[in-house]
Amino acid sequence: MTAVSRRAAIDIGTNSVRLLVADVGDTAPNGTVRPIDRRLTITRLGEGLHAGSLLTPDAAVRTAVVVEEYIARARDLDVGEPVVAATYAVRAARNPETLLARLSVPVRVLGGDDEAALGFRGALLGLRELPPQEAVVVLDVGGGSVELTWGTGQGGIDGTVSLPIGCVVMTRRAIAHDPPVAAEIEALAATLASALDPVLAPLRARANRLIGVGGTVTTLAAMAQRLVPYDPDRVHGYALTAAAVEGLLESMRRLTLAERRRLPGLQPERADVIIAGTLVVGHVLASMHRSAITASEADLLWALVAALPAR
Repeated sequence: MTAVSRRAAIDIGTNSVRLLVADVGDTAPNGTVRPIDRRLTITRLGEGLHAGSLLTPDAAVRTAVVVEEYIARARDLDVGEPVVAATYAVRAARNPETLLARLSVPVRVLGGDDEAALGFRGALLGLRELPPQEAVVVLDVGGGSVELTWGTGQGGIDGTVSLPIGCVVMTRRAIAHDPPVAAEIEALAATLASALDPVLAPLRARANRLIGVGGTVTTLAAMAQRLVPYDPDRVHGYALTAAAVEGLLESMRRLTLAERRRLPGLQPERADVIIAGTLVVGHVLASMHRSAITASEADLLWALVAALPAR
């Protein structure tokens, strides 16, 4: 008989705060994860990182309020205390205490390699049909950083890399016009290629499956299907084609921010940073000569809850 334990994890990201409450079974290797509640609030914690590597007090307050709300929600669902992890914005900031001192629980600040590995393991938990020996690359496009992890379908990790080229950071650095002008798009694309190509070149011949996690990939999967409202069951496992990514980019780059906010499947709060994220996804697909990327709702939150001890 499979034992089930209810667990929760909170991810404090550069762009958003997310909650996963799930019932986790004890079957090998890392448990089965059945989501009970999933929540996301965009707080833009990393809004000031492009200019001085500092968290702003306003962003810290917004984020702390949401984290405390999510802690309370987890307790309402019979979880004693969730594990709370923070990614790029907190690890890159020179003043992380601006946020951490406002929180009532300890926070695990993830290094880039830890973030990448957890994203890989979470994706595999959610895509259990992968053949054990299949070569897999997982792409995580976040607000502050981009992680690439490669390994096998049985969970073995051969390598990870974390790059500070997330969609919020790069938008703030490179895009000043609405809509972006061609020179901005070209310069941003060149910057992303310079950072990504040394990592992607050796992976082209070995990756049978490319999986994408994080808000950019799942949002593009929702936009490709024109999902209103957002439906995680239709996003998870969706084959997002390179042609669809290219088409979305070409249409969005000509639209104003107000026009992008009205696009089906695009959360309005993501409209200002979606172009930079789309450029990352499109470049990875093109550079690796892949026709599609599999979108995964399962990510580092899944890995965090699966690794927690049973209560």
